Amino acid sequence: MRKTKFDVYFEICQRLVAELSDLGSKEVQPLIDGFSNSVKQISVWVANNNFPAPKSVIATGLEQGVNELPLFFEEMKPSLRETAFQTYYSTLNEIVPNYQEKLSSRVQRIIKRGKIKSESEFYLLRNRLDQIEGSGVKEELVVSAILGQYEGEA
Repeated sequence: MRKTKFDVYFEICQRLVAELSDLGSKEVQPLIDGFSNSVKQISVWVANNNFPAPKSVIATGLEQGVNELPLFFEEMKPSLRETAFQTYYSTLNEIVPNYQEKLSSRVQRIIKRGKIKSESEFYLLRNRLDQIEGSGVKEELVVSAILGQYEGEA
C-alpha cells in the first residue's frame, strides 16, 4: 500500500523525535519536546481516527515543521549542530531516499513555473528564501518575487 504524504511526514516526525532524543543534549531538548508533543497529539488522532482537520492540511504542517527544523540547528554549538544535521539528513533519507534532492527539484519546478499553487509550495519556497536570503544570488530575487505574488493574491 502506498503511503500518503501524511503517513510519510508523520513517520519522519516520529523518527526525528527518537533520533534527536538519542543525542542526549539539553540544547536540543526544547525542540524535541515541541515535536514530541505534536507527535503524541497526532497519535491520539490516528488511534481514534478523529482528526480536527483534513489529513492533507496536517501533512502540510508536518512537512513545514520538518523542512524548517534545520533553521533551529544553526543556533547550536558547532559540534552539536553537525551531529544534529547528520541525524536529520540520515533520518530523512532512510524514510525518503534522496529527500533533499527531491525537495530541491520541487523548488526548481516552482521557480521555473513562476507561480505557487499551494500552501505547501509557499512554505517550501519560504524555507528556501530563508536559506539563501542575503546571498545576493539571482534565485533570491526570483523566489522573493514569486512569494510576494502569492501573498498579494491571498
